[in-house]
Amino acid sequence: MRYITEFTRRRRRLPHWEEPGATYFVRFRLLHPVVDLTRPDVAPLIIEGLLFPDGKRYWLYDYTVMPDHGHGILKPIVRDGATESLGDIMGSMKKWTARRINRLPGRRGPLWQDETYSHIIRDPAEYARWANYILENPHVAGLVDEPTKWPWWGRGSGPL
Repeated sequence: MRYITEFTRRRRRLPHWEEPGATYFVRFRLLHPVVDLTRPDVAPLIIEGLLFPDGKRYWLYDYTVMPDHGHGILKPIVRDGATESLGDIMGSMKKWTARRINRLPGRRGPLWQDETYSHIIRDPAEYARWANYILENPHVAGLVDEPTKWPWWGRGSGPL
């Protein structure tokens, strides 16, 4: 596991900025549209993968699962001035969910894109914009008339 003790910048295909104590908006996507993530046998696995480490590795705030991607706002827990790398956190969530989803009948092979889009949330107003984006995303996509009725949206236990 990698730990972050100071502001860090790295780049693969996407830029990745990390800082201890930062809160992040994340988007994780399917590699190919091989499964609908909102299927009733799939979405709960993704939500479980997000909620299980909540309060242990990170604080989870808002999340939603869409047909081909998911969103979340999370804050890795700081211990002794360091946080676990966001890449490690998201990588283990993707690995855990991929294993379980691939156990479903007719499913095998790679599931997630390797990289996760992340953005450091800098202030309460920006947090509110990202939280609203997560809530409204299923409505804007035409999947539901009332955003709070989307069954695959929720909040973790992150302290506000």
